Amino acid sequence: MNMKFDYGDEVVFRTKDDAGSEADKSCSVVGITPIEREEQAEYFKRPVGSVLYTVEFGDGSDALVSESDLLPAKSE
Repeated sequence: MNMKFDYGDEVVFRTKDDAGSEADKSCSVVGITPIEREEQAEYFKRPVGSVLYTVEFGDGSDALVSESDLLPAKSE
């Protein structure tokens, strides 16, 4: 399975608020969940072959997000 990000990668989580405005949040990849079986696909409501990432934000909170919601962090 080809994954776009790896453990420890700095990424940007792109979200949309209720008004449709986009907001970017910096975070790090702390977990990777490839969707390999139909049972997982049904549970996570994602197709087989997709990847979910657990990301951790600067405040210590975390979230399970789709690969399509993440962007590479800009290096300075």
